[in-house]
Amino acid sequence: MKNILTCLLTLGLASINIAAETPAKKKTAAKAEASSDSPSGKAQALAKSLTPSQRTKLLDLINTGDDKALQALPGVGETRAAAIKKARPFKDPVDLVNVDGIGDQSFAEIIAHAKAGGSESASETAKEKKGSKKKAPGKAKAGTKKKSDETPAEKSKEK
Repeated sequence: MKNILTCLLTLGLASINIAAETPAKKKTAAKAEASSDSPSGKAQALAKSLTPSQRTKLLDLINTGDDKALQALPGVGETRAAAIKKARPFKDPVDLVNVDGIGDQSFAEIIAHAKAGGSESASETAKEKKGSKKKAPGKAKAGTKKKSDETPAEKSKEK
């Protein structure tokens, strides 16, 4: 009789433990699915901050861009470019967050890049322009005059 009661009691406790663990596992699985299927609120807010033109350009790039164009995006190398191409087509830029290797931080950098017109940062562009400036031929430094620029009165003073 003691053995039967012990078995029943053990079965009862085991079933309680199983029932208690099952909802927790379901909740954890539901959270994992929700996080992988839907972008975070931060990513959604960043995507909404794009103008319609910026959004269209970014969508065009991620849906039709070649490897070189995709790798021009910040944080995107060969591997991520291949992952983006595999995940096509994208209906919204925020869908990039679902691509392996692109999280909220990478997505924020891509959005900043899109807002900047999809070009390099302003400081890099300014450096390139500054470095490519050439002096115009024939221009003298300020405060100095060429002899050919002197007036006849100034020429006679020198003599």
